[in-house]
Amino acid sequence: MTPLEIHYRPFSALNFIRKIHTSYPDSWKELTPSQFISASCVFKESITDDHLISSLLNINKTIVSKLLKYQKLKIIESFVFLKTFTPCYEFFLPHIAGFNSPKPRLKDETFGCFIFAETYFERYTATSEPEFLSKFIACLYRDCEFKESGITDRARIIAKQPAINQEAVYINYILIREWYTLEYPLVFQPAEDLSKREKLTWLDVYDILLGDDIDKEEEYAKLPMSNTLNSTPDGQRIHPGDLLVYQWQADQ
Repeated sequence: MTPLEIHYRPFSALNFIRKIHTSYPDSWKELTPSQFISASCVFKESITDDHLISSLLNINKTIVSKLLKYQKLKIIESFVFLKTFTPCYEFFLPHIAGFNSPKPRLKDETFGCFIFAETYFERYTATSEPEFLSKFIACLYRDCEFKESGITDRARIIAKQPAINQEAVYINYILIREWYTLEYPLVFQPAEDLSKREKLTWLDVYDILLGDDIDKEEEYAKLPMSNTLNSTPDGQRIHPGDLLVYQWQADQ
């Protein structure tokens, strides 16, 4: 967080200056859940400059309304981190519709959960259909272990939540996808051009990992996501039985 001192006139007709001390975030990871929701609205252009400044600086909207246009411009320019998607391995919203977010680094999530989440994420990205967004969130935000059969019921409940909260989870996952390239370099190859990276879908990942082992897809779906995506140090495809051995060794 960067300290900031703001001077403003509480009454425009009087030559009287007040000042307040606050601070602004320098990165995504410094945001609170409510601030993250506000920041996410920037990408849908569904938030005013005054509201964004009030939220990220944690100051009253009345004070923001007293600032000069130049002051507002300089403050907005200080939110440099909003211009880039930087790697993040956890969700900012701990709950949505009473369902819990995944653990940091998506610990304990299965490869099957990853497959379905990626599928609905890609569909929403391509179509902007709210149904796909709520189903994407329903894959990750749960109160029980992941099962395909539970997606639709959770999605109905999540769909009733404010759209800005759902969009925030979507933006959050974009940051997590950036983290994937660091955590799972054997599967997610970094690309300087973001558009090229987006061409890699879970189907590509699925093919990289399973190859000719299509008959083992159910076994892979139940395995830990982290173990499956990490594969082996030399990049060779490994089989479900091998992954179970690795998991047992990691737990010892």
